[in-house]
This record gives sequence, structure tokens and C-alpha cells, in this order.
Amino acid sequence: MKVIKMITTFLLLFIIGIFTSHAAVKYNNWTNNFIDTFEKTDASFKFYNIKTNFVASDITSKKQIENICTDILKSLGININNIKCEEEKDNKLKIYAQTQDDYYSVSFTAVKKNNKEYYIIVDILNNKVYKNIVDIYKNLNDVLNKYSNDAEIYLCIAGEYTKNLQFYKSNDILENILYNMNAKEIDRIKEDNLISVTAYSDLLTENDLDYLENKINLNIGIRYSENEDKTLIYMATPIIKLDY
Repeated sequence: MKVIKMITTFLLLFIIGIFTSHAAVKYNNWTNNFIDTFEKTDASFKFYNIKTNFVASDITSKKQIENICTDILKSLGININNIKCEEEKDNKLKIYAQTQDDYYSVSFTAVKKNNKEYYIIVDILNNKVYKNIVDIYKNLNDVLNKYSNDAEIYLCIAGEYTKNLQFYKSNDILENILYNMNAKEIDRIKEDNLISVTAYSDLLTENDLDYLENKINLNIGIRYSENEDKTLIYMATPIIKLDY
């Protein structure tokens, strides 16, 4: 009986291991592919931005909000001693936390919805390195899943070219991104110095958003900045949540 039990336990762990490994591979595929696709644009890295919002339930004290903030900062590898926390009491209680180190600038806002729920918004900016995005995104996602089942995460990588790109060149870059992300263009906006494309990628299905009668999960923006005399490129999933 012991042998049978050991064999059964081994097989069960083996099967769980297969599914866990498969999930990890599936998860890493899109983040790694996302970065690889950005690198193929040949743009110089400018910054990456992660925004997230979610509702935290069963909150009965300010300390619980601070713990959520601390957990998020720890997932980024930030020294929690740098947190500056403020409280504002108006019609709805708001708690702000802000911190900055050599790599990150993070703002955290919690707005009281009712007696036990807070709407939480986190804005993360890094303008030093981007190859840690895979780990950062995964760590952040794991933390958020502790507090909410419906957290939304928006990821954007921005780069730049030291010249004003011709339209055909910008279009080539857009087409290459769509090809490398296995994506279909859904909508395009073209203005004087801006091209914005929304698309649907088979690699980003976990980031789907409803858009009119379609689903989208990839947003690319290319804009020429006269002030900087540079062309800026933004690549985001599911959409760009920046003023650009």
C-alpha cells in the first residue's frame, strides 16, 4: 500500500508540475516576446510605465492599505523606508504614498469607496533599465492577486529615434511590430505628427479589452516631438495609459 501511495503521490506531483511549468512558460512567452519585439524596432529605450488599478475589499484600517503598498514596493525591490504616506479627508478618504529610488518612481493612491472597499491606483515609472520587466510584471501580478481578482495592469515601453522618421519608415516599424506580435490591426488614427494603432494579438489574450465591437490588447503609438526633435515610440498592452 505504501508503494502504491508513493507512486500515486509522485504521479500527482508530476502532473501538477507539468501544468505549473506550462503556465509559467505561457506567461513568460508574451512578456519576453513583447520585449524582443520592442528591441527589434531599434529604438533607444526611454522608459517603461506600469499602471494598475483594482478594488481591495475587507479593508477596515489604514494599516491594511499601507501593507498593500508595502507589498507592491517589495515586489519591485524598493526600500520600503523611502515611503512617504499622506492622508486626505474630504468627501472620500484618500491615502497617498510616493517613493523614488535610483530606478523607480512610484505613486500609490487609495480612495475609499465604502466602509470596507478601497479603489487603488498604482503608477510605476522606470527610466533606467527594461530587461527586468518580465520579473517585475510577474511579481506585481502575484501580489495583486492576493488582494483582488480583477486587477488591471497596463504596461508601456517607450523608445526614441534621434530624427523625424518618414511616414513609410514609421509604417514599416508598425507592420513589423504587428508581425512579431502575431497581431491584427483593428483601428488606426493618423494626425500630423502622430500614428496610433490598436490591434489584437494572439499572444496577449490575457490582456483583452472590449473596443467597440472588437477585442484589443495591443496599442502602438509613434509621434514626432518638435521640442525634442525626436520620434517617440510607445508600445503597450492592452492600451497606452499615458498622455503622449
